[in-house]
Amino acid sequence: MLKVIGHQTLYRESRFHAAFPALARFSDGSLVVAFRRARDALWLLPKPRREGLNLFARMDHIDSRSHIALMALDAQGNPTDAPLDLLPFNPEASDQDPSLLVLPDDSLFVASFSYYPLSAEIGELLGGRVENPEILGGCRYLPWGSHASLRGREVGDWRFHHQFVQPGGGYGGYRGVEDSQPVVGAVRGQPVWSRGEILLPLYWGMREGAALFASDDAGVTWQFRGRIAVDRDATVTFQEPALCATREGGLVCFLRTADADGRLATTVSSDGVTWSEPRLHDVIGHPFHPLLLDDGRVLLSYGYREEPYGVRVRVLASPLDDPGDAPELVVRSDGLCRDIGYPWGVQLSDGRVLLAYYWTDAIGMRGIEATWLEV
Repeated sequence: MLKVIGHQTLYRESRFHAAFPALARFSDGSLVVAFRRARDALWLLPKPRREGLNLFARMDHIDSRSHIALMALDAQGNPTDAPLDLLPFNPEASDQDPSLLVLPDDSLFVASFSYYPLSAEIGELLGGRVENPEILGGCRYLPWGSHASLRGREVGDWRFHHQFVQPGGGYGGYRGVEDSQPVVGAVRGQPVWSRGEILLPLYWGMREGAALFASDDAGVTWQFRGRIAVDRDATVTFQEPALCATREGGLVCFLRTADADGRLATTVSSDGVTWSEPRLHDVIGHPFHPLLLDDGRVLLSYGYREEPYGVRVRVLASPLDDPGDAPELVVRSDGLCRDIGYPWGVQLSDGRVLLAYYWTDAIGMRGIEATWLEV
């Protein structure tokens, strides 16, 4: 019987914007939560001067100093007194959403992607992303590729970082696969360990789709494995692919969509090379995380950015089940705005599940919160 046990704040700091968490469990049961952290200048404004500012409409998802922070949690999911760990900075680019995987030797694999900050003048010529196109000054941001990092069990024990998935690490990085030369894009979604390899799903293509890359050396080098999803009619984009392994050794990929009313898409593969045509489901979420439970069921969690804003889950009997057929449980429905979600789940040693997600509080600060579930 699925049951919400309680909620708790994991990280909230008045001078920082914290969002897009990922969780992982080490062999001793202890946990780590990683999240994208950036400056939040709201603290500079005295409360009287905030009048007229819509604290809930602003979405500060890009910042020239954004970075990946990692926080140790105990086996119950509570923060410890260990110092916050930071992925070493890339002097050229800012880091975005992390994805985590604990490898068999208990090392921690961290995938992320970066933006390259540009002046507005250069950005106009290159077409970099801009937070507000009506503002001509300030920064624009050029997509800078996806990268892998590896940390030992202990805080600060970084073995390598910012090993870019090739090609990438720069503007115009292309890979000639088939005849389309698609672009290696961002990464946000669950990787898996399978037969001695890390399998990592990435954004892929001139129009957003997804592809699978594999590494047999803990993320130092990568090989293209197969295209996961693409809409050849260019009407639906597939984003934030997350993998889940099946008992038979296959894979299911859960994808967020655009231009499809926010519905979930799934696609299936037996070998990671060839994939079924994407199938849309009557499940709306932002985005999706499939947690394979110890008993073979899947806890599918997702943010919900329609009123009432919050976090929701469904339990599938297996990764291959139709998510639309599973009952939906509302984990939280007290969100104050759309800028929430991105849940990531982990099963604790005692069988409970911890969900981490980002949440906007009553004064407009974004932080990392968590919910314990009985499954």
